[in-house]
Amino acid sequence: MNGELCPHEELAVGWAMHSLEPDEESLARDHVPTCATCQHTVRSTQEVLAGIGGAVRQEQPPPRLRARLMEQIEHIPQETPAPHIPRHAAPTPLRPQHRRRTGRVLLAAAAAAAVLAGGGYLGVRVNQLSGEVAASEARTNDLNKALSLAADPATNRAVLRNGSGEEVAVVFSNPTSGAVMPMNLKPNDSDHVYVVWGASTKAPVPLALFDVRAGSTDPQLLNWSAGAHEHTTFAVSLEPGRQAPPKPSEVLAGGQVAPA
Repeated sequence: MNGELCPHEELAVGWAMHSLEPDEESLARDHVPTCATCQHTVRSTQEVLAGIGGAVRQEQPPPRLRARLMEQIEHIPQETPAPHIPRHAAPTPLRPQHRRRTGRVLLAAAAAAAVLAGGGYLGVRVNQLSGEVAASEARTNDLNKALSLAADPATNRAVLRNGSGEEVAVVFSNPTSGAVMPMNLKPNDSDHVYVVWGASTKAPVPLALFDVRAGSTDPQLLNWSAGAHEHTTFAVSLEPGRQAPPKPSEVLAGGQVAPA
């Protein structure tokens, strides 16, 4: 790159991301092919996007979430395209006070800051994305392990029912790991935690902690304690704080391992 600055570099980033409004798209179409600086910015942006895109696993959203997203997208106001600017006309300087800051333009501005800052902001953001990807992969890995445990014929299964006989959760257990599948447990907040108890002994023993997210019934891998598999009766309680108490404050449901 020749080191020269161009007032349209942010516009070039937005053009590379296909995130411009119609009037800006027209301006970029005329300007970028004539500007070596902006051409370099377009290539840099495309390389950054390709790198980030390749690092993030593509997941399909649940149908209900996808429907909600599509409904919101349909209600985004659409801008009326501005008349096309002849190619021989001089580039029009960008005036931020006149730009409509929709979500797409803000995204382009953020990407421009990353590319034009010489890697400073971009490095931080890429590190953040890497952390998010690692956390997502860890959750996916735990889910796969929990599903495998639940599907294993050798796994012990205990259906936990409340006082009305309603199925509340299922506890899966083998000698090395455990999982719980919430069925009719209310989501908990950050000031409470669910506790799985081993109830085969005279005094219940806390075995593992877990949270319930709204709308989720996926099995969750538990940090199974030593000897947990020896229990044939389990219970669950909701406790204040983020640690298991010495004994359950109130047992919500309980059940025994189904006979083989």
